[in-house]
Amino acid sequence: MSEEQQKIASTLSSLDNLIEATKQKVEALQKHKKGLMQQMFVSGEG
Repeated sequence: MSEEQQKIASTLSSLDNLIEATKQKVEALQKHKKGLMQQMFVSGEG
């Protein structure tokens, strides 16, 4: 594997890591949103 190919492979690997981290962040935000929505409806009934 040439040096250029290694750089490309490293970049793609970094992108995969970034995508995975972003997916986890989105999931965390969706859970947070769901919790806030539930709180809003619970407090709205009282």
